[in-house]
Amino acid sequence: MAFSSSTTPTVAYFSCFNTFNEISSPLFKPPKLPLFWPWEKVKMGPLSASPMGFGTWAWGNQFLWGYQESMDSQLQQTFNLAVENGINFFDTADSYGTGRLNGKSEKLLGKFISEIPGQKQVQNNIVIATKFAAYPWRLTPGQFVNACRASLARLQIEQIGIGQLHWSTANYAPPQELALWNGLVAMYEKVTNFYIKCRGK
Repeated sequence: MAFSSSTTPTVAYFSCFNTFNEISSPLFKPPKLPLFWPWEKVKMGPLSASPMGFGTWAWGNQFLWGYQESMDSQLQQTFNLAVENGINFFDTADSYGTGRLNGKSEKLLGKFISEIPGQKQVQNNIVIATKFAAYPWRLTPGQFVNACRASLARLQIEQIGIGQLHWSTANYAPPQELALWNGLVAMYEKVTNFYIKCRGK
């Protein structure tokens, strides 16, 4: 480590190696890179997800991200590239998009999944984490169940890997909070059973 002193601000130069190109401290061992490979999966209960996920907040968001439908083919190419390189964990939400495009992120993700080139097994291994907005008009567990069914329809899948409450209402609408959490439980109990029955017919 060397310091330079002058009228300009002090600058420090750090080196992990001595003049013999050896590690200066026997206690310091630099990490082996890469720390993970995308095709190595992380177990989350029954799910196996890539350690690196892919967020889709910008999909359908015209206000913050300048989304236009003309971007869809480029988004699909990016999605396919991620899948080809081992990423199978995708984050979305029913409120991703702006205005009439709310839910657009889920729609695009569902479309891209259904059009993955290659084996069906790749599609089946995709893990979706979506979030359900605590809209003021969602006041009962049943409304959250309906939101989950709507997300499944947009995503064109039978089961959501991870369902989440998008925002907590504990600080501004405490009576709504319990209903929202109960809604997450009801999603698992009712929506999962609903699709099991459909598959069995």
